[in-house]
Amino acid sequence: MYQIEDYERPSVAADAVVFGIDTEPTASSKGLQQRKLKLLLVRRGEEPFLHMFSLPGGFLRKNETIQQAAWRELREEAGVNSPHILPLDVYSAPGRDPRGWIVSCAFLALTRTVVLATDALSDAVDAQWFEFDFQTLSSHEEQLTLSASSISITLRYQDGKLSEGGLAFDHGQIIYDAFQKLRDEVMHHDLIFELMPSLFAVSDLQQPYEIITGTHTSPQNFRKKMLTKIEETELFNEAAAHRTAKLYRKKQQ
Repeated sequence: MYQIEDYERPSVAADAVVFGIDTEPTASSKGLQQRKLKLLLVRRGEEPFLHMFSLPGGFLRKNETIQQAAWRELREEAGVNSPHILPLDVYSAPGRDPRGWIVSCAFLALTRTVVLATDALSDAVDAQWFEFDFQTLSSHEEQLTLSASSISITLRYQDGKLSEGGLAFDHGQIIYDAFQKLRDEVMHHDLIFELMPSLFAVSDLQQPYEIITGTHTSPQNFRKKMLTKIEETELFNEAAAHRTAKLYRKKQQ
């Protein structure tokens, strides 16, 4: 007969890989805006990995689901409320956490805001958005560079596995897996719209789409590709400095 006390029990944690799109002025053209893909990291305020950057996350509490734990940790550690989240994977390799037997349920999370705040009671010191630059170096090697102000973190991957990196725990691998899922979901399931405001110009959509998918095409071809997914409105982006742009929204199915 099954007796729960006969089995050791791991601690369960929820970690979230949060992506957002930020709009910044271009360095070369006055008035023009560029959209950048950014990743949310928090600086740890306690051991292990004191002062290192990690994904926002924490331990599951009594009487909450693992999804609720992920939402709570995002709110406490970064001030991110009600993001769109998708289950990513379960990470349970022995030794992945020096504190003991800890299983992480990871999520891919998307938010339309880049405003951050860290709760004083959180175990994170602060939260920061990092510009996300993913590059394929060869058929077997890839590199991810995360940069924010004077901070730069480089992660290297060999055949999809983390080979070099400077993040806490196994979070460098979780980020890689989340980006691959994001790329697949954007290409095949229209997840890109979870990163966009309700109204957008086609160029606003094209920049993050191409950053995530690693594809490039002309504005005309991209517009044609998206015609079955977006619909034109009667509104224009009057704030555009170079020219007014017609605004679109996601087509309702």
